[in-house]
Amino acid sequence: MNSAYGAVAAMLAREFNDLPTARWLVDDPDERLEAVRGQFELLVEHALGHGGVVTSGDLDGAVVWFDHTAEAPPIPDYDERMLAACGPHIDRFRRLDEVMEAHHPDAPHHYIALVGVRKEQRGNGIATAMLQRHHRVLDRDGIPAYLEAVSPETAKLYGKLGYEPLGERYGLADGGPYLYPMWREPQAA
Repeated sequence: MNSAYGAVAAMLAREFNDLPTARWLVDDPDERLEAVRGQFELLVEHALGHGGVVTSGDLDGAVVWFDHTAEAPPIPDYDERMLAACGPHIDRFRRLDEVMEAHHPDAPHHYIALVGVRKEQRGNGIATAMLQRHHRVLDRDGIPAYLEAVSPETAKLYGKLGYEPLGERYGLADGGPYLYPMWREPQAA
């Protein structure tokens, strides 16, 4: 993987490490960081060919998205590569994939898979600026967007950017946290 994009995956993994979804995936914080980084490396790499990666100029934040306006090929050797990345935690990662896929909309859209900003830079509008940059393209081309917020608080932030709830929140098995599916229609200029 390109080292610049490996840095994107590593930054996002650090910032996701304490989120309820990540804690549900792996109990131990050090093992969690490595497993999530491994998964994110696969996602970032795949996004480069079938979506995109938007970053702040100094890598204080990143958005990873996928183009779901046409059928994209699956990540090559995904199962084997995920097993190598997640090891004994693979069953939880597989369960997360299954649950998210079951709730994913079929309509053409861009899937905003990951949005993260370094903790010390949060509240400075970095995520908003990166998303707005991508939204301008979506609005110009008439393409909706979909994402899963990880909390009611992040759902409110996405709401300010035009995202609306898409159905009910859904939970992960075994007492796992909820995810909040959200949809954004293209906006008129």
